[in-house]
Amino acid sequence: MASIRKRVARKQVRWDATVSKRGARRQTRTFSTKSAAERWARETEAQIEIGAWRDTKLAERTTVAGLLQRYTAEVVPSTRAAYSWECVSRKLQTSRLAAIPLAALDGEAVAAYRDARLRTRVRSTSKPPRELDRTISSQTVRHEVLFLKRAIDHAVREWGVFLPAGNPVDKIKLPRTAAARDRRLVGDEYARLVSAAMSVRSPNLVFAIELAVETAMRLGELCALTWADIDFETRVARIAMSKNGESRSVPLSGRAVAVLHELRQGAEAGAVLGNTASGISQAFVRARKDAGITDLRFHDLRHEATSRLAQKLGGDVIALSAITGHKTLGMLKRYTHLRAEDIASRLD
Repeated sequence: MASIRKRVARKQVRWDATVSKRGARRQTRTFSTKSAAERWARETEAQIEIGAWRDTKLAERTTVAGLLQRYTAEVVPSTRAAYSWECVSRKLQTSRLAAIPLAALDGEAVAAYRDARLRTRVRSTSKPPRELDRTISSQTVRHEVLFLKRAIDHAVREWGVFLPAGNPVDKIKLPRTAAARDRRLVGDEYARLVSAAMSVRSPNLVFAIELAVETAMRLGELCALTWADIDFETRVARIAMSKNGESRSVPLSGRAVAVLHELRQGAEAGAVLGNTASGISQAFVRARKDAGITDLRFHDLRHEATSRLAQKLGGDVIALSAITGHKTLGMLKRYTHLRAEDIASRLD
C-alpha cells in the first residue's frame, strides 16, 4: 500500500512517496509536488501487480561519472580508437551530468549538455590557452552524446542497471552530422609540409605523411603496421583489423616501397613507425604550423590519397574501395574529392 507524506526541508515543500507491496522491496521517492508523488506510487503499484516491476536500486546509486569510469576501464580498452574514447569519457565526467544518478538522468539534462557544448568555443593549444573564434563542431558533440548512449546501453544489457523510462539519450535530437570535408593539399603545401616534418622532433613523422598520401591508410592503421605485415615481393601491406572491423590488403606504390625500405634499415620485426597515433598527431600539428598551413588535419591526407588514387585508377571504384576499405559508394564519395579542372582535362 502506498503512503504519501509531506515534509518541509530548507523552507521547501517535499512529498515522500512510499510503496510497500508483496513481490517487491519497499521503495521511497521524493517529489516536489503531491500529484507527482501519487502518480509515481500508482504506476509502481501497477507494475508490481502485473509482475513488470524491476529493482532500480543500482541505477539510483550509480552516477553518470561512476558509469563512465567503469565503462572506460572495462570496455573502452578493447575498442578501436580507445585513446579518443578515453578523452571523450573524461570530458563527460567533468560535465554537469557527472553527479546525476542514472535513475534521475532524463532527456532534458542530456539536451542541456548538448546545447551547452554546441555553444562552447574551441580553446587553442597554446600556453596559456585562448578562446578561438569558432565553437565546438556538431560532430564532436554528437560523438560525446553517442558515447554516453553506448555506455548506458551496455550497463542495461550487461550490468543489471534498470531504467524504467529507457535510455534518456534516445529521447533527444542528436546534433547533425558534420558536412564532409573536402580539404586537399593545394599548391606547394605538400612540399612545405614534408620539409617542416623533417625538422620536427619526431623522426618518423615525414615517413607517416608520405605513407598516408601513398596508401590512403588511416593513422591508426599506419601505427599498427608491423614489418610482418609488409610483403616486399608482392608489394602489399596487410591490415589485420581496420576501422570497419575487417582486414584488407593495400597495394604499395613504388614510392611507398621506397619509403618503407628507408624506414626498415635492417629491422625484421616490430612496428613499422614505432610511434603512437597521438604522438604523430601532435607532431603533425607542429609541422603544419611551421609550414604556415591552416585547416589541415592528418586525416585529410587520406582524402588526398583517395582522390589521387581515383584519378590513377580511372574511375574503377571496385579497385579503389578495395584499397581504401570503404564499404559503400556513399562513404567512398565522402573521401574522394576530384578537382573540377582535373575532370575537365578528361573531356578534351
